[in-house]
Amino acid sequence: MDPLVVAYNDSGDESLLVRAEDLARDLLAADPSRVDVLAALSTVLMLRGRTSDPKQLDAAVAAAGKATALTPPDDPWWPYVNAQLAMVVGFRFEQRREVSDLSTAKRHADVAVAAVDEDDPIRIDVLIRCVNVYRLSFERFGQLADIDTAVRLSREVHRSTDPDHVLTAHQLLALCLVMRFARTGSPDDIDEAIAHCRRGLAGMPTRHIDRAALNGVLVIALVQRWVSLDGDDDTDLHEAVRVSRQVVADLPSIGTIRAQLLATHGALLVMHGLSSNSSAHLDEAIRSAREAVDAPTAGTQRAGHLVSLAHSLLIRARMSSDPAGVSDAVDTGMAALAGFSPGHPDRARALNVLGTALRIRYLIDHDPADLDAAVGMWRSSSASRAGAVEIRMTAARTWAQTAAEAGDAELALEAYGTAVGLLPLLAWRGLDRTVQEKRLAAASGLAGDAAAWALAAGQPHRAVELLEQGRQVLWSQALQTRSDLSALAAVAPALADELDRTRRELDGTGASPVVELPTRPGWELGRDLLTSALGGPHRAGTEDAGHRRRLAERWEQLAAEARRQPGFANFLHPPSFAALQPATAGGAAVLVNTSRWRSDAIIVSTDGVRAVPLPWLSHDTAQRRAAAFLEVQRAVEAGGGPAERAALHQTLVSLQRWLWDTVGESVCAALDDILGGGPDRRHRVWWCPTGPLTMLPLHAAGRFGASAPLAARRRISVAARCVSSYTPSLSALLRARTTPAPDGAPQAFAVGLGTLPGQAPLPAVSDELRAVSSHVPGLRVLSGRSATVEGVLTALEQHSWAHFACHGDQDFKRPSAAALRLVDGRLSVLDLAGRLATRSQSAGGCDLAYLSACRTAAGGRDLPDEGIHLTAALQMAGFRHVIGSQWAVADRVAAQVADDVYAGLRAGDRLDADGAAVALDRAIDRVRRAHPDRPEVWAALIHTGP
Repeated sequence: MDPLVVAYNDSGDESLLVRAEDLARDLLAADPSRVDVLAALSTVLMLRGRTSDPKQLDAAVAAAGKATALTPPDDPWWPYVNAQLAMVVGFRFEQRREVSDLSTAKRHADVAVAAVDEDDPIRIDVLIRCVNVYRLSFERFGQLADIDTAVRLSREVHRSTDPDHVLTAHQLLALCLVMRFARTGSPDDIDEAIAHCRRGLAGMPTRHIDRAALNGVLVIALVQRWVSLDGDDDTDLHEAVRVSRQVVADLPSIGTIRAQLLATHGALLVMHGLSSNSSAHLDEAIRSAREAVDAPTAGTQRAGHLVSLAHSLLIRARMSSDPAGVSDAVDTGMAALAGFSPGHPDRARALNVLGTALRIRYLIDHDPADLDAAVGMWRSSSASRAGAVEIRMTAARTWAQTAAEAGDAELALEAYGTAVGLLPLLAWRGLDRTVQEKRLAAASGLAGDAAAWALAAGQPHRAVELLEQGRQVLWSQALQTRSDLSALAAVAPALADELDRTRRELDGTGASPVVELPTRPGWELGRDLLTSALGGPHRAGTEDAGHRRRLAERWEQLAAEARRQPGFANFLHPPSFAALQPATAGGAAVLVNTSRWRSDAIIVSTDGVRAVPLPWLSHDTAQRRAAAFLEVQRAVEAGGGPAERAALHQTLVSLQRWLWDTVGESVCAALDDILGGGPDRRHRVWWCPTGPLTMLPLHAAGRFGASAPLAARRRISVAARCVSSYTPSLSALLRARTTPAPDGAPQAFAVGLGTLPGQAPLPAVSDELRAVSSHVPGLRVLSGRSATVEGVLTALEQHSWAHFACHGDQDFKRPSAAALRLVDGRLSVLDLAGRLATRSQSAGGCDLAYLSACRTAAGGRDLPDEGIHLTAALQMAGFRHVIGSQWAVADRVAAQVADDVYAGLRAGDRLDADGAAVALDRAIDRVRRAHPDRPEVWAALIHTGP
């Protein structure tokens, strides 16, 4: 039988499978208990089920199941028969998408891999059968451990010296590496995958049954690499198109597989046409899409191909300015929509494409009915619980932009509110962190736009809620995991577990490739088309739509059940304005919002909320100012000389004046009105900026010149009129207020590292530590070899006060990589967030963390609203007060300020962390009076907390 199967693989001649099946059945007629024959028969039936008769899959599973039932666990064949059963059940899952099959396959794969010894001669055959099961589990549930296991097992197969395994090894490893790259973005993975594809194809017979499949993997890998390189070089895209043509040519028979390949090929041709501005490629793409539509496929599959055709027609119409093409796209989209039942996952995509086509036709014909219909399509698409969240978000944002451009404040608010509500799903906690950050970066500024239209609609309370909901999504999810879900688990553990499991399964499609094309004008539609085409390199032609719909409904039912639990009425709901307002007791929070539509300061106090228009604050100007500020910081920190330091000084002075003129003066005047003004009155303020303003020193806004006393008398600075702190969100401020302070004297430790290889020396560290020790009795000091990553993490778990005098750095492109530099490595934001995840729940909490290190309160350039930096990480871990720096701090100044701050924390014979904001304000004022015209010296340190 085996030689017949090998011959079939090389030739694709199905008569060989028929002969193999007849031979197997003859042998079983003579001896029904032959396990080896049953296993071989299950392979033959699986292959027949793939090509001609899907009913044979059930027979394949039955044969493999019987072989397993006849084999005792101590039999040498036990690993093999379990692996065989895992393989055939996994293949049936690929065809039918029944999750119970995948669970069964995974269970038997785990048994097989655990049972087979390293020197067992059947080990490689076992691993080959199990790899695909782990890959499918990763694709469905999104657990990175599954694809890591698949890669590890594939590598072992690849190391095998058996020539019969060479081709299989190339295919397995290439596919697994492509899928892992889609999650992690590792360039080594994608380069290696392409190399394995090419080597496998070079050694594969021309008519091998798997040649088209391996070419398909190569197409996906080439496109993913092209995308990852920002599309600067279209070589990979052009090769992908050539290979895709070959794949289509290698599968001349009409059917589901060919139809899907044609659809993917059409999407690639669209991108080729966009990159080369070639209408010929677009014409070829449409021919390919039409052929896919005309193939004899099931109704929902045909509807999906119609959506792709409508998409392609729309792109060509936009490129050629052809009104008739737009109407053709509308008609095709209508036909596609009719093919999907309500609740089908792909219906959301059809609605989105049709909405876009209707909007374009409205811009041509100016028929209001088209625009109304488009809005209805986007509203339905974004509300589709079973639809892919990326499609839902695209629909909501297109709807929002259309309403905003029309000046319809109420409709724009509805649309933007819908989009903001999707952000937690877009970056769901089950996804890899890299994917979460990438998705949020693509939606940067969404919360600010939503708040702008809430203000335009006269709803400042709603603006506050939207800013709270749409920012710090990653921190909020981390806190929900250990608060909402953890609290629910304490009273209803089974419910909490099912909620988390259901959400993870519902979002398992996050394991599929994330196609984020380079930003080029006119590519938006192409990106969505290609994303859909590459939604999973080897996903079955049809997803179990009913299963996904049932999952979405089950999630809503479980969440509703959780909200019926006592004390859980607001479970997983964003906080209301009324719940947030108490955070501002004793002062006011100033949410400075900038968007492309308008800019405002939203002042929240216990008396209410007021929006202060900031007409001179331009979003684009703020972005340019922030970018220039970051650039001069980098130049100085990279070892810049006098010219670079002078540039930093001039940039900061200019920033101070600009921030005062555009923000500070108006806000301070409004604060006087809200909180009461007076010649010597200074308001307690918590700044909560959005977007590019998160990287700028609002607390230092003012016109100081060379005389700080004069500026103070004239009250033309924020410092003269406010005691400033920052907060990443009102929720964070409220949480810090309500976290109980630890009892008794502070349990404190300090980290001091004045010298590290490759880092500039910090000669004042020793003086700083002596000063801190003089104010904090019993201070434990970690320095030299004791200042290790593990040592510091352990100390953080054991102490309520922490002081860091060392180097810190921030990666503005990857803010999660921000870290403190210690003797044996880097202590990053993610290290802190992960290790201290339960600290905020501990009795008494933590009081003060003082980061006398560079750039510990500077967020990421692409994710400014997420507040991903060390200061935020420590506050989210439970420290009520955190002092950090927005840029590099001069060594001697840092030591002096630390000494003054700790002296200012003394309240009689004890230390009181609640005086941190005032103590820092006074310490900075002392430096500012000595150097009024040098903000780079005194303005870096800030306080976060109540």
